[in-house]
Amino acid sequence: MEEKRSFALGKKDWIVIGILLLAAAGCWLFYRAAHQPPEQTNLAVIAIDGKEVLRLNLLEEEDRILSLEEVYGVPVSFQIEDHRIRFVNVTCPDHICENAGYLSMEGQTAVCMPNRTSLSIYGEEG
Repeated sequence: MEEKRSFALGKKDWIVIGILLLAAAGCWLFYRAAHQPPEQTNLAVIAIDGKEVLRLNLLEEEDRILSLEEVYGVPVSFQIEDHRIRFVNVTCPDHICENAGYLSMEGQTAVCMPNRTSLSIYGEEG
């Protein structure tokens, strides 16, 4: 005759499950805290021919279109919106820089090779 066993959790099992849940919650909270957007400047640096021409603190900038043509003679414009920046209205054959979309996080970079213009985002001034 086959004996049927019932599955029941004992006190020790519940303690282990509780510890595992607390450890998982702690890891999740640590991950979230480490990946929050920093409360610092988001510095957009624009360079032409490798030389920096503009620094913009995206957290302080108003929404606008910024053209480099009049001042620097480069047919490139940038759109600043909601503390983000992107290439727009660029006169180059492939528009890859425009396809990069908005940049707002430290480490992001977009380049318009035909116009020798780069846009990089840094987390802090320096």
